[in-house]
Amino acid sequence: MFELDHSAARGNMACRSLIVFKHDSELGNAPAYKLFEAVKVERKDGVITPRSYKDYCVEVDPSAIPQSVSFEIMG
Repeated sequence: MFELDHSAARGNMACRSLIVFKHDSELGNAPAYKLFEAVKVERKDGVITPRSYKDYCVEVDPSAIPQSVSFEIMG
């Protein structure tokens, strides 16, 4: 998306992990906002000033995902 854009405002962007949601229906079984709300990103305990991706914990709350939707965390 930003391959040719070297804007100083964005710094260095890199994909660290990918969360893939799979629906039973082609039209989807849940709205995107509900799935995105199930993704939690929190700073790890003991980290005062985060400096890298490793300073965060990324998790998906399985109880917030409908049974007709599965997910996989890649990366």
